[in-house]
Amino acid sequence: MPYFIFSFLIIFSHAWMVQGQTQLPNANFEQWTVTTAGKAVPTGWHTFSDGDCRLSGLASIGCSTGKKNHSSRVAGHHGYACEITATSILGIVANGAMTTGQMVLASTTPKDTINIIYSDIHNKVGKNGYARFTGRPDSVYMWCKVSVKKSTSIPSCKIHLHGNVAYVDVPKHTPGVPQEGKIANAFCTFAGHNDGLWHQYRFPFVYYDSKGNVTKSRSRQPSYVLASFSTNKVPGAGNSGDKLAFDDIVMIYNKRLSQIYLDGQPMEFFHPDCDRYELHASLGGIPFISAEAASPNATVSVEQAQAENGYTAVITVTHDDGEKTYTLTFTPECNMLLVARP
Repeated sequence: MPYFIFSFLIIFSHAWMVQGQTQLPNANFEQWTVTTAGKAVPTGWHTFSDGDCRLSGLASIGCSTGKKNHSSRVAGHHGYACEITATSILGIVANGAMTTGQMVLASTTPKDTINIIYSDIHNKVGKNGYARFTGRPDSVYMWCKVSVKKSTSIPSCKIHLHGNVAYVDVPKHTPGVPQEGKIANAFCTFAGHNDGLWHQYRFPFVYYDSKGNVTKSRSRQPSYVLASFSTNKVPGAGNSGDKLAFDDIVMIYNKRLSQIYLDGQPMEFFHPDCDRYELHASLGGIPFISAEAASPNATVSVEQAQAENGYTAVITVTHDDGEKTYTLTFTPECNMLLVARP
């Protein structure tokens, strides 16, 4: 049976709501805290100035020197932003870095795997180097500004969603054995825009099963997030003076539909950003409505159109950070038999 759409209202909705623990802490970098080292860092984030320094003897000089390699509050895409800068310590390049976790400085060799960033979920260091998180986002948007000395320097960001474990950013591990608690990650690099201007980036999340295999299933829910920015994706690489600024980080939970079906058939003129439709249908022929979510982690429920609700079907798409609705309002029309008169 044909159904005729005679008008529809397109509403572009970005529903970037912050509910519960579904966004990074202080992701717009408007709140700042002064550490015991007298350095300002964005609240909820950590850098060398409040790192856990385990160097001893003459090597401990690296601790006090490393603490000079801190963040700066700069003018951002909106309001304030965080900027990190690479420095040279005794002739060795120390990447600028910022994390929601805890930094450990245990070696003067940047590439040494005992220098780690991890989620200190039990707060053993006493710096609150962890961030609780329960969302399962589809992607992440952020604004970044890159200013590096050479094009070979590639700033980066890594965001790990993990379980109730002290998750390590770059762990020492046995090949083929996944790190315990690994649920999802987004690896971000900022190449191609070394112009000192703000650019928006989008990176998808990849989800894993308990064996470390990529999966479309998102049944495993994280407990924490470990996000880290660096002026170079390789420890100790790059050049002194390389800078990376970042601002307005938003986890995206896709609450769009990929399709609406009328009696099992794809609806004509459907658009995922159009959430209100008005249709004509014959009286007694209101179709059965079904729909499909674009995100594998979203769920869909449908209230069917009937006389009691004004022949308006309501489709609700629910994700970790909230919900979005689509409405289809039908105008029933009688089928009329036209009789020719003499």
